[in-house]
Amino acid sequence: MQVLVRLDEETYAELEKLSKSLGVSKAEIMRRALREYLAKRGSATKSMKGLVKSRLSLRELEEIYWVHRS
Repeated sequence: MQVLVRLDEETYAELEKLSKSLGVSKAEIMRRALREYLAKRGSATKSMKGLVKSRLSLRELEEIYWVHRS
């Protein structure tokens, strides 16, 4: 499956630099980064379940969590 991602010039330059230094394709770096992000997001979601009774949905709680982590 293919996905198109648009990057700003600075981010692309960093990605290209990392790709060359590691000898790994840019696509592989993006795959690894996305896997890591999704794994961390899943862990954060699981740790929040059952902690509070809220009027917010789990999705809304996740969004709040990630906004405040940034």
